[in-house]
Formats: sequence, C-alpha cells, structure tokens
Amino acid sequence: MAIDPEPIEPLACGRDAAQVWDHAVAGTLDEHERTCPHCRAAAADALGLDGVVHRFAAQRPTPPPTVLDAVLGSVRDLVAAELRPQDLIPLDSPEGPARLARPAAARVLRHLVDGMEGVRARSCRVGTTGVTMTVTARFGVDLASVTARVRQMVVAAAEQTLGLPVGRVDITVVDLWEEDPWRA
Repeated sequence: MAIDPEPIEPLACGRDAAQVWDHAVAGTLDEHERTCPHCRAAAADALGLDGVVHRFAAQRPTPPPTVLDAVLGSVRDLVAAELRPQDLIPLDSPEGPARLARPAAARVLRHLVDGMEGVRARSCRVGTTGVTMTVTARFGVDLASVTARVRQMVVAAAEQTLGLPVGRVDITVVDLWEEDPWRA
C-alpha cells in the first residue's frame, strides 16, 4: 500500500516543484523554467536523481572492497549493539522478506543531502510514517527552495532507491555557513 506524500511546497518563484521535475525529465522545460534560478536548480536535481536511478536500475554495481568493509563494519557494530526488532524496517522485495536498519536508511539519506548544492545534513531519523531531518544551509541560499529540494530528494530516494514509502518529511534548518573566500 503506497502512502500519498503530503503536497510539496512550491519553489520560491511559485512554481510547483514536482511539475518542474516532470518537465525536466521529459525535456519540456518552458521559458521560465529554463531561466529561473529556482527552477533550474530543481531541474538539475531532478535530472541528477533521474540519471542515478536509471544507472542503478540498469546495472548491478560491485562495490569496491573499502565500501564493503565499511558496510560490514557497520553491520557488525549494529549486531554488537543488540539491534532490537523495532529498529528494522520491513521491505517488500521480489527476493522474499527483507528488512533494513533505520540507522542505515538514515545514513543513505544524509549522504544524499550532503551531495546537494548549498545544504548539508546534520541528523536524520527514519520513522514509521516519515523522515525527520536537520540541515545546515549556505548563507544566502533561498531556504524555502533548498528545503523543498531536500524534501523532494528524500522522498524520491527513500521510495525509489530504498523501497521505503514516505508520508512526510520534516526539515529543520539549524545553522547557516559561509563559503571560505580563500578556497577556490
């Protein structure tokens, strides 16, 4: 049973972010969407995520040994911490019953947000009906637009990549950071 996500806030320019994503993926951006910085950022996020999803769907990547070691180390740590059954999320899988540790799902979503322009994840908690996340943002970015993009990316990644239905995403901006003027 799929849960319909709550409506997503419009971008700072007033456009529906989901429609901009659809137009970007379909290659049908209108004049406003091609020139507006908010729409362009949302379209770039959509195309980036669409590309990643299609690449993952088309191949079964083999992780390098360092990633495998890190994952196995995390699994050992979780087992050592006596993971309780309520910390596991049941997933529908064509291979049979599967479960995903909530901390592992949260790490994936934090990593996704850390790859976005102008925002960094601080914390992430995956609950039974949604995701709660705290982020920091680069000083000067449009917070409404950034949080709308984060919300869209988290919903898409949770549902398409992890197989987790997400009913809502709560985002709190807890800090702002400035670019180092001496770094280029």
